[in-house]
Amino acid sequence: MSKAMCALLAACCTVAAVSAAEPVSNHWGQGGDPRLFQKDAFAYGKSISGWADRSVQWMYAQPFDHNPFFDATGANCAVDQHGPVWFLAPIASMAPGNYTRACTIPHDKAILLMAMDLSDTYPCPDPNFKPQPGQSLYDFLVADSKTYPTAAALTIKLDGRPVRDALSYRYISENLFSLKGDLSLQAPFDPCITGDWQPAVSNGVFFLFRPLSRGQHVLVRSSTGPTGNVNTFTYYLTIE
Repeated sequence: MSKAMCALLAACCTVAAVSAAEPVSNHWGQGGDPRLFQKDAFAYGKSISGWADRSVQWMYAQPFDHNPFFDATGANCAVDQHGPVWFLAPIASMAPGNYTRACTIPHDKAILLMAMDLSDTYPCPDPNFKPQPGQSLYDFLVADSKTYPTAAALTIKLDGRPVRDALSYRYISENLFSLKGDLSLQAPFDPCITGDWQPAVSNGVFFLFRPLSRGQHVLVRSSTGPTGNVNTFTYYLTIE
């Protein structure tokens, strides 16, 4: 992801789909939130970190004109959604304020909310953007992803009920993964996109919600930036 867009998100498809019928962990542990998969759960054949990486692959693969990240209304919510997990992209705005989306989701889908993400792709046009001698590419990209400002506070509410200690749901890629960014995103999103497969890491805050009951639900993500600006995304979800 571009260095500018990484900071924006902090402040404000080669993986096969797995059958939704696959069993998942039911162990919550002390103080777990029953609406969410446990932080270390292995859900539908992947860790939460693995699903986070898959959501970044998905977002990079969509052309600009119907990319869910740049969609202000939710009209592109269903673009290229496959498998048991439905991806909810953040909203491309770094300005403080309130932003809304409406999205219709099948009732049997788990929902992955990308609350914040600091993904790094490689290589980049900057010749100095490279590992130091003896440093692995994975360690270099993880270290770079940690150099950007992050939210001072984060609130996640589902139907008015908050998720406890939201910032603790941070995941860093367990290994390098590959993505293929659409070239239409190179200028507005990530100048490092080459149009070919590239190694990347993801460092972000993600929430994997269990499938919701049919009907209307409201999911709110509100972050407070380092300077105190508040940025709120409200997702109006219709589960059918």
